[in-house]
Amino acid sequence: MTKWSIVKRIPVYGASFNSMKHLVLAPADLSWSCSFSGLHSLINTGEDDEELLKKIVNHSESESKFISKINYTNLVEKYTRDGNLSGAYDLLQSLQEKNICLPISVSQNLLTAAGEQNDLKLSCRIFRELLVSVGTPSSSDCYLNLARAFINTDDCTHLSSLLKEISESSLQCRLIVMNRIILAFAESRQIDKVLMIFKQMKEWQCKPDVITYNSVLVILGRAGLVNEMLGLLSSMKEDCDVSLNIITYNTVLNGMKKACRFDICLALYSEMVQCGIEPDLLSYTAVIDSLGRSGNTKEALRLFDEMKNRQIRPSVYVYRALIDCLKKSGDFQRAVQLSDELKNTSSLDLAGPQDFKIHMRSHRR
Repeated sequence: MTKWSIVKRIPVYGASFNSMKHLVLAPADLSWSCSFSGLHSLINTGEDDEELLKKIVNHSESESKFISKINYTNLVEKYTRDGNLSGAYDLLQSLQEKNICLPISVSQNLLTAAGEQNDLKLSCRIFRELLVSVGTPSSSDCYLNLARAFINTDDCTHLSSLLKEISESSLQCRLIVMNRIILAFAESRQIDKVLMIFKQMKEWQCKPDVITYNSVLVILGRAGLVNEMLGLLSSMKEDCDVSLNIITYNTVLNGMKKACRFDICLALYSEMVQCGIEPDLLSYTAVIDSLGRSGNTKEALRLFDEMKNRQIRPSVYVYRALIDCLKKSGDFQRAVQLSDELKNTSSLDLAGPQDFKIHMRSHRR
């Protein structure tokens, strides 16, 4: 198994996974406060990038430490802006070998540029080294930029290799990283690659957890792939290491509701309750709407009252859905009653979009 030794959050550039177990702390480096001297003159000569890079790379470690960290940063950023990504990456590697570390933002900007150029190999290399330096990149942009590199290709060779190495690493955060990569590919609408990653995860050491399953369920639901959602739900039930939760059921309930599969929606709701999972705002919203649209207004109204008795604030959407269904069924008296109730209800007593967002956020890792 590949060993990742992250003794300190020090950017490490150019290290392969096979050499990660040899990582050690870089010695204290006082050169950051040194005056602009030595190699400083090289950066201002106006030479072309290739010649300048050769001179900097060939200087000894002791000579290199007399140049300001700011100058190195500016040079790498210049290469990145000019599209000389290989030059920027080579310089970062050379500096790492000399125990000279630049800000993480330098690598993040290079990853952005590599993603924009659809440079698959370089994107994977930079992302790999960001993992070594910080453990788990906190910025979602890092994951999105990795995903963007693959938008215009079906070649996932470099991606599969990267993810397999992450799966086999000793990083404690490896599952979080895998899940965030899946979400990034989902946000860039690369559903086929999401399913590919998910399938391969089952074969790797880093197995999917309930968050992984739920993320894929959301992606399938957005794509309207309800049969695939039901198939994945069955797989979750068979996986002894995964327990279905309220997010799982709410995701599938909404998927079935949007697809007008009201019978399945109601069956899932009953199953959820039988499993001891209490319905929440999203659950009630989905099942009340499904009951009303399927003509079962009596049961819809019962659940609506149950929802209010449990101190779960209904939304304007639930009121309007019920009123519309009552009108269609000919129960105009009850429709008018609900309409008046809605008019007399303070906006503070109604659930709004923020309530749905807060609810979802509270279940995220």
